[in-house]
Amino acid sequence: MNFGQNLFNWFTSNAQSLVLLAIAVIGVYLGFKREFSKLIGFLIVAAIAVGLVFNTSGVKDVLLRIFNTVIGG
Repeated sequence: MNFGQNLFNWFTSNAQSLVLLAIAVIGVYLGFKREFSKLIGFLIVAAIAVGLVFNTSGVKDVLLRIFNTVIGG
């Protein structure tokens, strides 16, 4: 099979755990460096990322509804 397709399939099946791992690693790094203002901003972005990754069908429906409203489809 195609290497790119295999990589895509692997990433989509493991996206939730990869996102949580990345959030934890970056959060610990910013916590140890005592950059709390960056940590607060990162936590806001992380909450949005978790919402996008864990609710893909809901995000797709909302974006499709916005697209149809703007374009008029």
